[in-house]
Amino acid sequence: MRRQQGLSLMEALIALAVSGLLIALLMGVYVQGTGGYSRVQAQNLTERTVELAFRAIENACWDAMYAEVDNGRLILTYPRDTDAYGNPIPVKTGESPVYRAGQRYAYYLSDATGNPNRPGTILWRGTVSGSGTITPDREWSLESSGRGRIMPLVEFTPSVQVNPTGVTVTVQVRAQLRSGGEVYETRRQRSFLVRNANAWR
Repeated sequence: MRRQQGLSLMEALIALAVSGLLIALLMGVYVQGTGGYSRVQAQNLTERTVELAFRAIENACWDAMYAEVDNGRLILTYPRDTDAYGNPIPVKTGESPVYRAGQRYAYYLSDATGNPNRPGTILWRGTVSGSGTITPDREWSLESSGRGRIMPLVEFTPSVQVNPTGVTVTVQVRAQLRSGGEVYETRRQRSFLVRNANAWR
């Protein structure tokens, strides 16, 4: 009976080379797969940021009675008088109810300080005083960690239209993220009705 011989040196080298090629191929597939997943994650993050910004402005417009744009910032005015559930109470009822003006809020982009005169990528809300001074609202704008709640935004462009259906706020928003040397971006525009603005028409 012949004794089984081991692999020759040449056979061993060939087997090693084939194994190396297979490993390299598998690693390439893995890297491409994880890279594709990272790209999807980055793009999804920009889309989610834009949607969060729209949701915040839509909620803000829901109970507002007046809207304006001042120096690129959206300023919303709310009724002073509300019931126990937060619903606005008109001081004059009828076909066109009248509300007394109350708190004003500004929506704008800034950095982690919330200073309305500093550029940044965080969507901020600030209270507006009678003299026009804006005080950043950190609780609304930042997470508990101090990170921006709605970011990274590189564009927040509001405009206000008055038409027969009421007062409408239109916002153009652009979110941008850099990852792995690539830029991911989502840019959209949406309009929201200022529900209690009929008193100002």
